[in-house]
Amino acid sequence: MKKVIILLLIILPMIACSEETDCCVNPDISLDITYLNADGLNLFEIEQGYSVADITVYHKINGEWEVYYKGNLDAPKGITVVDGTHGTYLSISPSTNLDQNKQSETKIQFSASDSDIIKAEIDQSHSNTSITKVWYNDVLVWENHDAKSMIEIIK
Repeated sequence: MKKVIILLLIILPMIACSEETDCCVNPDISLDITYLNADGLNLFEIEQGYSVADITVYHKINGEWEVYYKGNLDAPKGITVVDGTHGTYLSISPSTNLDQNKQSETKIQFSASDSDIIKAEIDQSHSNTSITKVWYNDVLVWENHDAKSMIEIIK
């Protein structure tokens, strides 16, 4: 019995150890987007403008668009409207389902006839998850993982 206990004390720490180093991933993947109309008015601050209730978010997973909704989260659609010092903006967490180029696609549908696609290049190295580039409807709009990702879109 003594030998079994000693053997367990030696083997157990070896089994518990793992080469996996991404135990504590620190995600930094929110995008902040200000939506303005052609007159420069914030679309979240005007009548007949945008409302989170009317927005549907999709993530592209294995080539198919899937509605994103996680009822257990504070922001179940993956979006939040924020009243900032410079106006109201949409904060969105893009998809982390990456393709072979380390990019994800997220579709924001404002109405049946109005939707946009965000493509994000995401770095998942060194126990971090961060956005390095953002394309909005195939136009590169942000590229810098050291600065806050605020984008302004005219619709």
